[in-house]
Amino acid sequence: MKKMRLKKRKKGKVINKILIILILLIVAVSYMFQRFNDKALPQLISYSEIETKKIVSALINSTVIEEVTSKISIDDLFITLKDSNGDIKSIDINSSSVNKILVDASLAVEKNLKYLERGDIDKINLSNNIFSSYDEEKLKKGIIYELPSGIIFDNILLNNILPKIPVKINLIGNIFCRLNTEIESYGINNALLKVNITIESEVKILLPFVSSSTKITANIPIVVKLIEGNIPSYYFDGYLTTPSVTLSTE
Repeated sequence: MKKMRLKKRKKGKVINKILIILILLIVAVSYMFQRFNDKALPQLISYSEIETKKIVSALINSTVIEEVTSKISIDDLFITLKDSNGDIKSIDINSSSVNKILVDASLAVEKNLKYLERGDIDKINLSNNIFSSYDEEKLKKGIIYELPSGIIFDNILLNNILPKIPVKINLIGNIFCRLNTEIESYGINNALLKVNITIESEVKILLPFVSSSTKITANIPIVVKLIEGNIPSYYFDGYLTTPSVTLSTE
């Protein structure tokens, strides 16, 4: 009987020790996750946003320059009215031409962002190789960047030891595209007309354990035109309400 009781007591002590160890492990893991959420996650998201904006902005700029602006005729963008003396009376935006440019830009950007998202970088036909500094094999898996784990612990030495954290993106929301015009005085009775396309896109940054959304804005100059002669005080019909296009990605 005594032996039975001793065995039961020993068994009970072992079970208690196991329970205590499990509780301590749960507390320790919970503390580590809390510490990770408080300090590491903001760092990871910040680094991910920087790298995401870098590659997406480069892709948007190259896409618009090569696939859209290279096909633009400056004469098609504006309608210039002159008086009998040949002086400029007004310069109006050709709405139909501008709207086509904005739609073309939106479609081209959406197409290439989708290719980047899926890893189909071979289908992105740009002469400017924006992926030269990236690992193309990773890009083909949809990984736009790999964060070194060492940034979590603020230790550079751990970067080559710990596994890297893959960063992927997902295009969400709408692509918003608008035309911006700017006029500067240039010399005497001259003006410098600058036209830019502004493209806004929203992407979701995907990490193995968290996701974050960020908005990326790119401004691409498409026309710089010198207007000579007597410049009227009112340059544009609708200068302050330049056309814009929103393309749904759904």
